[in-house]
Amino acid sequence: AAAVAAARRPPRRHAARGAPPLGFAMGLSQGKLQVAGFEMRSGEMVEVHYNENAGLGFVPWPGTFALAAYLDANAEELRLSELNALELGSGSCSVSGLVAGHLCKHTLLTDRPEVIHPIGEAVGRARLWEKVDVKVLDWTDLEFTMSCFAQQEIDLILMTDVVYFDFLWKPLVHTLLLLCKPTTLVLWANCDGYPKFTPDVNGFLEILEEFFDVMVEQDRRQLGLGSPNELPTGRVLIRRLVLKDHTQAQEEVDRAMTRNCVRRCMP
Repeated sequence: AAAVAAARRPPRRHAARGAPPLGFAMGLSQGKLQVAGFEMRSGEMVEVHYNENAGLGFVPWPGTFALAAYLDANAEELRLSELNALELGSGSCSVSGLVAGHLCKHTLLTDRPEVIHPIGEAVGRARLWEKVDVKVLDWTDLEFTMSCFAQQEIDLILMTDVVYFDFLWKPLVHTLLLLCKPTTLVLWANCDGYPKFTPDVNGFLEILEEFFDVMVEQDRRQLGLGSPNELPTGRVLIRRLVLKDHTQAQEEVDRAMTRNCVRRCMP
């Protein structure tokens, strides 16, 4: 019933009031800022600011709303209050990351350096600094990730709409393998299509399923989620990933790091 109620809540989108905080325009095109929101079962309103002409990491995609609703509806079953969560590729409009910030024991939002400042401002507006940290995490730099993140501190990994550029598929899978311990749960929400692009989700799954058991938790329409980028006939699938073999994962990470070192170090 909670999931149905969350799905039926009307999307909240309106023009942002007042001047944007310092630095908020990073990565955004000029124009009026908009606000999209999600109301949690507790009555807490989670809002993100965006410009409709902004780039990939600076607009709210349907997957983040779908995963936010899923986390909110299943918080008790997932025991979120006991879990430390990390989100990969959060982007500056991570509704799911902010909802996790309210529900989880601790949440870490990550992305590339150019997106970190707007993510931090979103966390500040949500008054979540005591429970949410923001850090750089580049999927293509496994050595840096290994030095800055410890898999024993991560219980839950979140991802939304991360299947876009195919050259990032293997780096993303290697990052997951590096961060996952045997008991880590991964929740991944991804659209089957975007206004100007159709992701090859099946191609990504071929790589992913070598290392993870993948189960579909939810399949829902994009329409009505609250994103300004919904497709009328589009779907969002939320999948649960569980590592198949921790030793196999470690061996694959070692091979990937060796290949990266050879490319960097050999003349």
